[in-house]
Amino acid sequence: MPWPPGPHRDRWGASVGRREPRRFPRGRGHLMGHRVLIFVQHLRGIGHLQRAATLARALAADGIRVDLVSGGMPVPEIGLSGVTLHQLPALRSPDDSYTRLVDAQGRDATPALNASRRKALVDIFQATRPDAVMVEMFPFGRSQIKAEMVALVEAARAAVPRPLVISSVRDIIAAKREASRYDEMADQVAAWFDAVLVHGDPAVIAFEESFPAARRISQWIHYTGYVLSGPEVTPAPAPDSGPREVLVSAGGGAFGAKLMKAAMAARASVIMEATIAGAPWRLLTGLNIPTRQAAELERLAGDGIVIERMRRDFRNLLAHARVSVSLCGYNTAIEVIAARVPAVMVPFGSGRQNEQRRRAAALARIGLAEQVSETDLDGHSLAAAINAAVARGQGRGSEIPGIDMSGAETTRHLVGKWLARRTAETGAALGAPA
Repeated sequence: MPWPPGPHRDRWGASVGRREPRRFPRGRGHLMGHRVLIFVQHLRGIGHLQRAATLARALAADGIRVDLVSGGMPVPEIGLSGVTLHQLPALRSPDDSYTRLVDAQGRDATPALNASRRKALVDIFQATRPDAVMVEMFPFGRSQIKAEMVALVEAARAAVPRPLVISSVRDIIAAKREASRYDEMADQVAAWFDAVLVHGDPAVIAFEESFPAARRISQWIHYTGYVLSGPEVTPAPAPDSGPREVLVSAGGGAFGAKLMKAAMAARASVIMEATIAGAPWRLLTGLNIPTRQAAELERLAGDGIVIERMRRDFRNLLAHARVSVSLCGYNTAIEVIAARVPAVMVPFGSGRQNEQRRRAAALARIGLAEQVSETDLDGHSLAAAINAAVARGQGRGSEIPGIDMSGAETTRHLVGKWLARRTAETGAALGAPA
């Protein structure tokens, strides 16, 4: 059965139609003595790690000791103030098929490496004795490292006293080849987990749209709203206050070279509105773009185009941009919408990797973005979409639907409430000093 038992307002569908962000009291330090372990595995981009890091920082702000275990490539720029990072031997996907994993040197993952990672993960759990274990995406994804996820969850379930076991999942999951997989995942939730935190807003897209078995686990599901990382930004200047940039961004960078080339072609297109073509253009390629591709883009860039890999002030750049052109990964999409900037989304993914396409379609449906499919992407199609986005003025200066973006705060509130309730029942935090 889901935990905590009994009716409460945060269950299935509670935020449908929400237009104002949820606000919770911040009792800093009132959960000192509690400990939470979060396990995240990013395979190509860095969005999963960014979201987990944001949640970790939110929990740490309440005095919780947070241990973040990362199984992907190290990302020094991620920012983990107040959080203890544990880095497993890194694994990544070398291509978009996600059918094989390689180590940091590009060698195929071996049974010995996989076993060492499983042991390290369980050892961290045993050493930290957390009050709650949060696993990112599992059982709704990360089948490539299922053995590790199961080892951690089973260790948690066998511990005495037993910590809470929580699944943390984004708004949309990738389509599965076999329909029976959805029922299998629901069975795993019922058998292993106390709660499922869905980091989305059903007013935008309901979890059941990508996970057909959602109704079977409705009592476990808690919508948190979208997780928006980083500090608040300065409001954008008025449109007549001087030239503003066209900001093109590729998220982590694993998939962005095609978008960057199309942006350059769009700027030179004969159909591009002159004042947009003449504005400064900033292209953020992402940290994971291959060196060869980055060098090629530098050679292709003409006057008025700045190419950078990453900017820590990305949200501030968005707030002052004339238009944003981006992929439609979770983090980038939410940052773009939060900035209320005219937006063009180019969702990556083919076949069953349809998460970005679903998100872009949902945002376009409610009038928050233009979209260009990856298959249709070229200079002409992108120029037309940019012109349309600026002309319609999506976001800035117009009435747009509200989206719940209180994901980090709501997660902090829910986990803190559950920890406090569990402590009241057991008498002490599991990770508290004896």
